[in-house]
Amino acid sequence: MKIVAIGDRETILLCRLGGVVETHLIGDAFEDELKRLLLDDTIGIILIQDTYARSLLKLLDEHGRSHRVYPVVIGIPGPDGPVKGDDSITEAIRRVAGRGMPG
Repeated sequence: MKIVAIGDRETILLCRLGGVVETHLIGDAFEDELKRLLLDDTIGIILIQDTYARSLLKLLDEHGRSHRVYPVVIGIPGPDGPVKGDDSITEAIRRVAGRGMPG
């Protein structure tokens, strides 16, 4: 299974230096590209710049959640550091659990 990274130019460059072969620059067709990657059976992990991770939750709400296990989507900090506030993973867990989590 492949690892794919999505982000701005600096994030993509750093992911490539770290060994991620397939990268996608954030652009106008971001949501379409993300939908395509989520449905690709050859992708195991999607690294997405946390600035854009909220778009993923919006996409899942609009188009229904899949019962697929892969790809695993992981938010990574961009050049300016992590986004302040709740991270997308904590928010997703809260939504699935249906109740608040301590913290």
